[in-house]
Amino acid sequence: MTIKLVGIGGMGLMLSPSSRHLKPRGVAQFLRIHDRGTKDDRRDNCRQAWKDHGADLVDDYETLVGDGDFDGVVICAGKNGDDCNIFRSLVPQMQRNKKGRPFILHLSTVSAGFARAAFDFLSAGGIDYGNYPLTGGPLGAENANMLILASGDDSIYERLEPMLQTIGNPRYFSASVTAGAEVKLIGQLMVFNGLVGICSAAALKSECFQEELSGPAQADFFDFLNGGAGGTRQWDVAISKGVRDNIWDQGFMIHHAVVDAIYAAKLCRERGLPAMAIIPMVSIALTFAYLLNKYEGAPLATHAIVREMIQENAPGLDQFLNQNLSYVDVDASINNCIAVLPQRVRDSVMLDIDKDNFTP
Repeated sequence: MTIKLVGIGGMGLMLSPSSRHLKPRGVAQFLRIHDRGTKDDRRDNCRQAWKDHGADLVDDYETLVGDGDFDGVVICAGKNGDDCNIFRSLVPQMQRNKKGRPFILHLSTVSAGFARAAFDFLSAGGIDYGNYPLTGGPLGAENANMLILASGDDSIYERLEPMLQTIGNPRYFSASVTAGAEVKLIGQLMVFNGLVGICSAAALKSECFQEELSGPAQADFFDFLNGGAGGTRQWDVAISKGVRDNIWDQGFMIHHAVVDAIYAAKLCRERGLPAMAIIPMVSIALTFAYLLNKYEGAPLATHAIVREMIQENAPGLDQFLNQNLSYVDVDASINNCIAVLPQRVRDSVMLDIDKDNFTP
């Protein structure tokens, strides 16, 4: 039986490829996709792909929900603050028109606290909820091999598994509604620590050999050295874009990454890990914040931090970190990181959240 869905975030890099992976009248069919109307070539291609899939494009949640003729809503949008606003507007529409017990499949990366609060809020209103964050980037989504980190009610996962296997590589972790979010943030510890390692190596190579950061010789050097014991996938998926091709505005974008780093640091703190595990995450988050402020409005990916590590730029970054980072006060360091973010990014963090936040 085909699962009938409606979607929010269908123009994004992670959900839009599903329009091609899922065949009409197959394991899952999107009936309607929310479209905010932003115009560019990439989104126009997404629109056509969704139309080819058989989905209607709608510009408001009332039309998206319609008369409740669907099994679930798929949301792949933003962070805590962004998606909390979506829930406030969407859920009343679902409750007015729902038939049976629909579900929300939440693919966004949010904090574990958000997942718990959303589950409590929606369960009380007769709506099932699962947070299944994605990892693997746009290329993983395009190739249908992104990881899908599932947890919560196992009966919901079993129902969705054929669809999930079509768009990616799902794994179910436990009945805990927060496990998917926690696994995603565990992965971010690996990502960000690997990123700092390879960026530090690239900066040191540039200074030791008095060479530019980018160029064929640098790329060849790290293609070789990354095959050794210190190798990290962050060379291939992130910094190689800058070192090989001088591209700094494609990849894991900093305004998203900084929030994930904060969530990871907060989770480590809540689980009682030592400062040596938490402070590196806060440090990388503050470094992202530094770039967001220094290059205000410019699109930058995470590997752009390497340009602040070379000798010429290091003092500015050091001064910023010294003002905001403290091993002896981890909580203050996390709060400082949030406080120095540009307002639009700060609003999306929304660390302290409970089910009352979802009430309109």
